[in-house]
Amino acid sequence: MMVLHDPGIIFLKSRKTAGSSIELALSAFARDGDVIAPIDGGSGDDVERARRRYAGPQHYRKSLIELVWTPTYRDLRDLIKGKPLLKFHNHCAARRARRHLGRAIWQRYLKVSVVRNPWDYMVSSYYWGNRGAAELPDFERWCLDNRRLIIRNRRQYFIGRQCVVDRFLRFEQLGQDLQVLESERPGLTGLADIFASTSAKRGIRPKTGPSVAELFDAAPRADRLVGELCRFEIERFGYQRPRRESI
Repeated sequence: MMVLHDPGIIFLKSRKTAGSSIELALSAFARDGDVIAPIDGGSGDDVERARRRYAGPQHYRKSLIELVWTPTYRDLRDLIKGKPLLKFHNHCAARRARRHLGRAIWQRYLKVSVVRNPWDYMVSSYYWGNRGAAELPDFERWCLDNRRLIIRNRRQYFIGRQCVVDRFLRFEQLGQDLQVLESERPGLTGLADIFASTSAKRGIRPKTGPSVAELFDAAPRADRLVGELCRFEIERFGYQRPRRESI
């Protein structure tokens, strides 16, 4: 998650949507007072930020005084586990972000997130979740056992039943959508070009092997489940399950 005060943007980082690459690019525009949560620990992305001399993690920790005024379940859980207290974290939920930013900033700033074809997203999650495994598990069984992942990004998109994202960037056309965003926010000029030069967390999904269509053709129950749970993405953005190309 990031908050850039000058262009007035709150970036709510969804999962498996090139969010780390976008954060890396946004870091080039960050100033001293902006909020930058660390990218996944051990991924090397924060090291890449430093190598590029971009702003690094800042203003994301939570003090004991802030704990008294804005306690959350996550804070108590982290205290019990001996983890550091954080106001904002990598994939911060919209509800938590609003709570700690305050309603004035929340309502005034443009809230941005990324959406992706839900079938393609689940395939990406499958390979990411099994990275390093000696043998990949059955795709359909994995999807059914991990059905919570299908709508996991709703925590960034919604507070209760209300979608709070003002601007969705589509994963399938990120370069184009980032160009539109920077044209509307002059303080972000060059964002799309910087994004194009990043490669955060790439290389997990194999370049060869079954396509999204082939995987779901062999997994009809998982196919139906994605279709049932992702009505928001399907109805708002017109996403459909990829089909095999006819020969």
